[in-house]
Amino acid sequence: MSFLSFLFGDAEKPPPDPYWQRDDKARFFRLLALKTTRRDLAGRGGVFVVFHGGVQPRWVYVGSTANLGATVMALQDHPDLTTLEARGGLFMTWAYIKADKRDGVVTYLRARMKPELDPSDLDKALGCAPKGARPQPVQLPG
Repeated sequence: MSFLSFLFGDAEKPPPDPYWQRDDKARFFRLLALKTTRRDLAGRGGVFVVFHGGVQPRWVYVGSTANLGATVMALQDHPDLTTLEARGGLFMTWAYIKADKRDGVVTYLRARMKPELDPSDLDKALGCAPKGARPQPVQLPG
């Protein structure tokens, strides 16, 4: 720690990295091909991000869950998401985040990413409820 950092704080310090999950080849997971049993996601909670690739990649949805395994299966069957597969593939990543921090992380990520789909529709279907949570900064997947 430098003397100036000690006096004035670390204004340039980046937000924490929540360790966004990738496959064995360091690529993000293809949502429709993701096998939840192979990744041991049942009963594990966290924050997840869905995006599509292609010519104009976009963030699609950001949410949280107490059971990533069940959520992945619900996302794979959700018609609003599966129609976006044609835009260059749907991809997903997640970070294991404590339950008391999840809503704040989702609030922060949604404000930064501005996902394509209306979160209230998917939130209701998936049981995610970050409304009114204080933003909790983290690094974006990248």
